[in-house]
Amino acid sequence: MSKRKASASKPQRRPRGEIDRNYFYGDVLIKTGVAVGVALGLIALYTPFTLMGAINDGMYDYLAVMGTFGVIGIVAFFAGRHLRREATHWDFD
Repeated sequence: MSKRKASASKPQRRPRGEIDRNYFYGDVLIKTGVAVGVALGLIALYTPFTLMGAINDGMYDYLAVMGTFGVIGIVAFFAGRHLRREATHWDFD
C-alpha cells in the first residue's frame, strides 16, 4: 500500500534559454515594481496635501494617476515574482 500517488506525468526539463529568460525578465519586473512603489511613496511624501484633502478638493485626476501607477507597480512586481519562480530546471505542469 503506497501512501503517495504517482504523478500523472513526468517532469520535463526546461531549456537553459527559457530559464535565463524567465530569471532576467522576472528580475527586471520585480525591480520595476519596487521602483514604481518607491517613486509613488516619494511623490506622496512630497505632495503638500493629504489623501482626504485631495478627495475634498476634487483632485480625482491626481488620484487616478497615482492609483494607475500603483496598480502597474503591483502587477509588475507579482508578474516578476511569478517569472522568477518559473526559472527552474524542471516543469511540473
